[in-house]
Amino acid sequence: MDLTRNAMWLDDISFLSTELQLKHKNLFFHRKKEDFLNDIAFLKANIEIFSDYEVKLKIAKLVATIRDAHTSLALQINLLLPLEFYWFPDGIYVTVAASKYNDIMYCKIIKINGIAIKKVINDLKSIISYENETYLKSQLPKYLPAIELLYDLDLACNVDYVELTFEDENNKIRTLEIESLSLKESMQKLSLIKNDLGYLKTLPLCRKNGDNYYWFKYLDIPKVVYFKYNVCRDMLSCDVYVFCKKLIKFIEEHVVDKLIIDMRNNFGGNSSLLDPFIEDIKHSLKINKKGNLFVIIGRETFSSAVINCFSLKKNTAAIFVGEPTGGKPNCYGELQRLTLKNCGLTICYSTKYFKLTEDDSLDSFLPDFPVFITLQNYINKVDPCFEYIINKY
Repeated sequence: MDLTRNAMWLDDISFLSTELQLKHKNLFFHRKKEDFLNDIAFLKANIEIFSDYEVKLKIAKLVATIRDAHTSLALQINLLLPLEFYWFPDGIYVTVAASKYNDIMYCKIIKINGIAIKKVINDLKSIISYENETYLKSQLPKYLPAIELLYDLDLACNVDYVELTFEDENNKIRTLEIESLSLKESMQKLSLIKNDLGYLKTLPLCRKNGDNYYWFKYLDIPKVVYFKYNVCRDMLSCDVYVFCKKLIKFIEEHVVDKLIIDMRNNFGGNSSLLDPFIEDIKHSLKINKKGNLFVIIGRETFSSAVINCFSLKKNTAAIFVGEPTGGKPNCYGELQRLTLKNCGLTICYSTKYFKLTEDDSLDSFLPDFPVFITLQNYINKVDPCFEYIINKY
């Protein structure tokens, strides 16, 4: 028996239990304190029989049961399958693949290592911190390529490769062995595909300039300013305040029929950065009218971005288009971090409660007009939200 190893884990687990109860704004808003402490006690009592990776997995599951998307644990990943997935209305599909696996592009995944995707989803979501199903759909596909997690959850037999079963557009089923790569090599191979100049040129606006926190483009036809707001943070080159003042000036000096603010991929940051812009829009006789101002939201609209959405709804004539937000309107946030000194795991936790609406049962900020991207939209590089706004108004 490795007493030192066991003692270190017990020390970390005790520290986690104590610190989360002390520092989280309201740790037991979703589950009972008794259940949380029982899970802690069970983990401690069985520390000898659990391997290190099993302990880490159980801590991840414990944190996920809090059901606060800001309170989470990120498990270290060293190996990845060179694939990216997206959860469309009818299933999870491959959207990016290393050239070696190009023939499974846009195929639906139906099994992993012979295990039905429904069970895979159920097992994976046990380690994901989420508050609504919309946010789960944004996060779970990012976990699927992490073969170490699949292995730890008994969804893969080893970390070198895994068998994935796909269904193509003709309903043909095939099983393929996908080899894992180092994190760096996998990211490089996927980056080559996504940054190909020919590929980039044909992308819709919503899938361009993803590395920029914010940017805008003027479309002479149909006289639209498209403002992509990806992160609620200042860029070194031009902070949000200065950027938005330039944007407002541009709108006032040009023929602009519509302003589209796209926040569908905004995971948050500092909500106050956009307040001066919202105030300017509020007083803009040119833009602040029904049919002139639109906000696109989606499954990745989260945290501070949801606060911005509520402010836009309250103060402007904005029409909201897209999917329900991944962020819950009334939620815990303002995260801090604690690190377990022996194992090195870092846990984020919430220190503040944000109440944006009296209806606490509201899981998402809802669009006025729900619009969901389909696989065919994605393949044809069409943004259905943008098309809806342009064609309907």
